[in-house]
Amino acid sequence: MDIIKNDYIRITKNTDGVYLETYKKGYLIQDFNVIITNNPEIRITSFIAIRNALLNAPHPPVKFGIIDQRIVIEVTDNDMKAYVTLYLEEHELSHENRASLMKEIIVKLRERGVIYGIKADALAGRLESRVPVLVAEGIPPVNGKDSVIKMFELKEPKPEIKEDGKVDHYELNLINKVQKGDWLGERTDPTDGAPGKSVKGEVVHQLKGKRFPLFYDPSTVSEVYENGVTTLYAKTTGAVHYNGDKISVSNYLEISSDIDFNTGNIDFDGFLTVKGAIADNFSVAARDDLEVLGEFGIGSVKEVVSRGGNILIKGGIAGKNKAVIRSTKDIYTKFISDATVISDGVVYVGFYCLNSNIIAKQVIVESAKGRIIGGVIEAEQKVEAAYIGNEREIRTQIIVKGFSRSKMKKDLDELHASLVKAKENLAKAKQAFSIFTEAVDSSSKQYKSFDSARERYFQSKDEVRRLEKELRTMQKYFRVKGEGEVNILKRAYPNTMIQIKNETKELFRDSIASCFFMQDNEMREI
Repeated sequence: MDIIKNDYIRITKNTDGVYLETYKKGYLIQDFNVIITNNPEIRITSFIAIRNALLNAPHPPVKFGIIDQRIVIEVTDNDMKAYVTLYLEEHELSHENRASLMKEIIVKLRERGVIYGIKADALAGRLESRVPVLVAEGIPPVNGKDSVIKMFELKEPKPEIKEDGKVDHYELNLINKVQKGDWLGERTDPTDGAPGKSVKGEVVHQLKGKRFPLFYDPSTVSEVYENGVTTLYAKTTGAVHYNGDKISVSNYLEISSDIDFNTGNIDFDGFLTVKGAIADNFSVAARDDLEVLGEFGIGSVKEVVSRGGNILIKGGIAGKNKAVIRSTKDIYTKFISDATVISDGVVYVGFYCLNSNIIAKQVIVESAKGRIIGGVIEAEQKVEAAYIGNEREIRTQIIVKGFSRSKMKKDLDELHASLVKAKENLAKAKQAFSIFTEAVDSSSKQYKSFDSARERYFQSKDEVRRLEKELRTMQKYFRVKGEGEVNILKRAYPNTMIQIKNETKELFRDSIASCFFMQDNEMREI
């Protein structure tokens, strides 16, 4: 059947499509477009066929399009939206014919199963041929919200120096203490959300929120549920700490008096606070963090030891060439005088070190007027103070053992690789554990699987934490200049000896705001 025929072209409609035949050259593409516009039921499938037929006239019949339905309904893959595209002439789209057209569209929608969310007003305005119109829209589901967990945050020990012109203060909060009944964390219940509805009238199910488990030590932490919130409380007075993700309250002893003949020596299996002083010749030890908060610090004590934590001696150390302070982590104190201090971490001193022997990874005197005078300071990475030595030229020795940056870089790369692998294992363990949105009763058939998945998750989490902690420790090496550093912020005096690795420098005159460091097996100064 002919759609159009003239001296130049012939367009025919067959059962399998629309064909173009050309008789002679000269027919403009603009005129061809007018024909297509006036016949909106034609959908072009090959522009190349049209171009070749017009340019290479005369040309035998070639298929270039198909006949579309008058009204085409398209439904999105998720059945949430339906569009109508009209292949009609202009007069069929007029308002005079709108009522019958809408009835025809409704019939087509029902043929496609579209029965819900039909937008009649979308068809009330101006309609154009070949332009898709959103004609129906479902209600999307509202997914539930996961439970929200808030937990007690441990305060990191950060020394604060206060120099008010009268008294120099050294403030620090080391132990996270709680009383029985104190808040330790909470979890809000997840929400169910709400289902949706597709344009085909079908229910679209929502994803319900997940209930994440709370990890805590039931022997020291209690759980109370009220009004959709599960709250954790301390069962006992103590020190808060985490073992992996599990919160607990550890043994905590607070001694409000001095350590003397009335108390005897103290060795406590937990966190320890001494609010008074420690009398001469007495010793104090703790498994975890240890605080001595007395205003006047300590004197010629026998020993102060933390086997697995930090030490804070707020009032300072006047050791009288007898006191020994030892910690597996960091040590914080106002001053050190005539004492031996040994730390596997960093020794932070508020104001001065006088005639003391100190061994640590780093020794940092924090005050802008801070001094190291006399004694022997041995650090693996770095020593920093405003002043080293004094005007009386007291012999002061600063020794930095140093390290191999290339070896540390190799170790760091290996550690990074191990951490990446550990995080991959943690992600797998978390996915396996997340199947159990709530704790499973020990009598349940699922308990063995639940317990195994939980154990793998905790082990993986602990491994990631261990590696991250090791990574942070190792990164401190790369914040040091070269392969060992002595940083003098203001002045170093004569008779000061600085040794980094095997290089030694004796100061015979003042050194102003200098930084000594080891690079390429040579001690350098900037």
